[in-house]
Amino acid sequence: MQQYNFLLFVLLTVLCVRAAHSCMCDITHPQNKFCSADFVIKATIVREDLEFANNADDIPFPLMKNYTVQYKNTDIYKGSSLLGSSDTLVIKTSGTPWNCGETFTLNKEYVISGFVSDGEFFTNHCQWNPEYLSLKPHQRRGLRHMYGQGCGCTVHYCRGDACDGDFPKSLNPNQACIWPGSYNTNDCYAKYGFCLPDVVGVCNWKQNRMLRGCLKKEGGVLP
Repeated sequence: MQQYNFLLFVLLTVLCVRAAHSCMCDITHPQNKFCSADFVIKATIVREDLEFANNADDIPFPLMKNYTVQYKNTDIYKGSSLLGSSDTLVIKTSGTPWNCGETFTLNKEYVISGFVSDGEFFTNHCQWNPEYLSLKPHQRRGLRHMYGQGCGCTVHYCRGDACDGDFPKSLNPNQACIWPGSYNTNDCYAKYGFCLPDVVGVCNWKQNRMLRGCLKKEGGVLP
């Protein structure tokens, strides 16, 4: 029995270490995450159900987490045709953090984005799932209006000298905005930036007072 407990302890330790290192997400602007998602909603978490393997003794962690969420039709930012007329939805995510499973807190309100596969709704830690109260007013405005207007544009993240080089061949420079970021994924551009096309279709950062003020405080400039 002691040997079994020791082996179980080793297994759980390995899993915890793996959890800390295996889920790696690209640094992506909220607008890009909005535009790439099949659905984006503001919803309250009302239930969590865990799916275990048939022989749960062999695998002590859940394979999937199923979150039942409740939302209003006015809080569907994207994907209304997929969601139908119901005010509840089950959203699935991996049961383990090393597979980028997301974790939500019951009775809290989140913006949840994700994708649809075979009629089921999924999300993960690499999607944009912030607690709603944590959002800046500009981000809430982005959800309602601005992000969707910029889905013909791409926010291109870069650092240092890479920002002075050529765009990746997969990107049209006229349809992209440079995001000269830091490792802080919630910087000025993420909080206040909208990448939008002008009257001739060229994408630029939309000038606004909050973005300019934040960049001035942080010592940055609009590219």
